[in-house]
Amino acid sequence: MARNYSPKSFFRHVPNAMLKRYFSERSVLSEHDFSQIPETKIEPIYKAWLTLSDTQRGEMERDFKEIDMLACEGGIKAIIDEADWHGEILTGKLSDLAGFHEKAFWVFLERPKYWPAASAFCRADSINSSQWNECKTLYNAPAQVDEQTIRGLEKNLSNYFHLKEGRGKNCLVDCYRRGNLDYFFAYPEDYAYASIEWEGTTFKRPARHPAFEIIFVYSQEESKISLYMKGNKETKKDVRALFANTILGLQLGEFIENDRVYDLTLLEDKNPPFQFSPDSGILSVAVKKLRLAINGTKERITLESQPMQNQNAIYELRDKIFKNLPLSQLTITQAGIVVTFVPDPETGKTKTRNFEISWPNSCSLRYDGHDALIRKMLIDSGIEPSTRKILG
Repeated sequence: MARNYSPKSFFRHVPNAMLKRYFSERSVLSEHDFSQIPETKIEPIYKAWLTLSDTQRGEMERDFKEIDMLACEGGIKAIIDEADWHGEILTGKLSDLAGFHEKAFWVFLERPKYWPAASAFCRADSINSSQWNECKTLYNAPAQVDEQTIRGLEKNLSNYFHLKEGRGKNCLVDCYRRGNLDYFFAYPEDYAYASIEWEGTTFKRPARHPAFEIIFVYSQEESKISLYMKGNKETKKDVRALFANTILGLQLGEFIENDRVYDLTLLEDKNPPFQFSPDSGILSVAVKKLRLAINGTKERITLESQPMQNQNAIYELRDKIFKNLPLSQLTITQAGIVVTFVPDPETGKTKTRNFEISWPNSCSLRYDGHDALIRKMLIDSGIEPSTRKILG
């Protein structure tokens, strides 16, 4: 997700046959026989592509960047999730394709109806968990996703930002279902700005009206609203209230803010009380890193170890370094944890997941796949408790 896009790198990763089909469907470069060009030897393709007009290449680069974004494990998972919602199982077909770029390009060409939602899911998945703002609802009301309600959310968001901040005159909301979750992607109009750019051989400063993105994820099962947006705490509270009222029919006071504070004191002693069931797929959990604050000072010390042979190695290192300092004078402010899963019965491979928790409420875990299993383990172990307060 973090790699930088470039046309040459993209052409090198995509099969020539797919590029040929893409160009053919757009009635360009038909005079070039890409079938005679060896894979990864992309200079002839790149030079031919450079002969296209700026407008043509600009439109294609938009497609290529989106394909490149989804050409990763998370992107393919987002595609599979959207296909599942449409009743199609794509895992078999995609497993026959060689790499992530080939899989993503195939879906772009063969299943374009999956593309908008999968692209949106992929963007949402790439957001760091610490950037999401969560709250619980008192009732697990179903999300209203009919056209009239969605248009109402657009209007309410537009009015709010237009009156409060002088932007948001226009707004569009797309909603998608993903498993048991309802995703809402809102695009209010942002402040205009002057873009400095070339249009052919003409240098211009046209006014642009970009959109900014707000993402809501609602879990009826967990009675939880997750919000991603840039802004201050008060604005986020207002926007979340607009969503709860418009989509869920809830009034202020009928949803509660989730002020999660991780309890890292449970990791102070050797053999921390990690709780997980045999059917969780978790084989073992160990602490491999501790950041310790010395109480009464501004000093912090980070310790790291390899717990594979000795799960208490980090604690033995701590005790050796701080043998003359009572443990009551140390506070854990960050912990690095490694979770080992049961080996895959078919391949025999063992998967591990490394993540960090920082006090008071930061965690690098996501909310799906193996990360969801780990979060349940943290809750069952008492490390991830929640204190809540009524809003309004």
